Amino acid sequence: MPTWNELFLDEKFIEVLPQPAIFHFIKNLQAVFPGQRLKIWDQCCGAGRHCVLAAKMGCDSYGSDISENGIAHLKKLLAAEKLSAELRLSDMTVDPWKSERFHGAICWDAIHHNTLANVEKAVEIIYDRLVDGGMFIASILAGREGSAKRGTEIEKDTFVRDEGDESGVPHHYFDEAGIKRLFKKWKKVGLLENVVRQVEVEKDFYKVNPFPSDKWFVLVKK
Repeated sequence: MPTWNELFLDEKFIEVLPQPAIFHFIKNLQAVFPGQRLKIWDQCCGAGRHCVLAAKMGCDSYGSDISENGIAHLKKLLAAEKLSAELRLSDMTVDPWKSERFHGAICWDAIHHNTLANVEKAVEIIYDRLVDGGMFIASILAGREGSAKRGTEIEKDTFVRDEGDESGVPHHYFDEAGIKRLFKKWKKVGLLENVVRQVEVEKDFYKVNPFPSDKWFVLVKK
């Protein structure tokens, strides 16, 4: 069973290009908080592509992740670009920034890799760390009736993969009611469900699938 620390030793788990949505998120925050130097936290930053982007856009960049190898890779990227960021080795359920307040927080393709209680705790920590009017952007696994949920179900809608590269890694799937409960105390700027309908695929296509799965794209405000 691999850990995230082990997975980040394999280049195929290291995302290089930042998501365009994160660029637009930061640009929007710059308009919301004009004249202020933004503090941006990438929770579960992995190998750090969005920390680097935030630093390049003139923000104070912060990143936290449970993977020591991910953080080490990010330090090399920052050094190569002559950029800086505050980094912490930290689980998503632990608050690494007790004295900081952020204008924006990011968690892309990561926060669903836990049990529901731990996901809720991670979201609560982000809420507490944001300034009033601060915003959070995330992509989170969606799970409608009949969607492909693979592995052993350890609690309702949380599955631990039992094969493939992410064997042993939990995946929690949110339906519409679940995603609304998760963000019930936030102002919903946008909750968007991106549904991928597989029309014709080979058997075990998921093993080579380069495309996104069903996701919630979440933009919420404190």
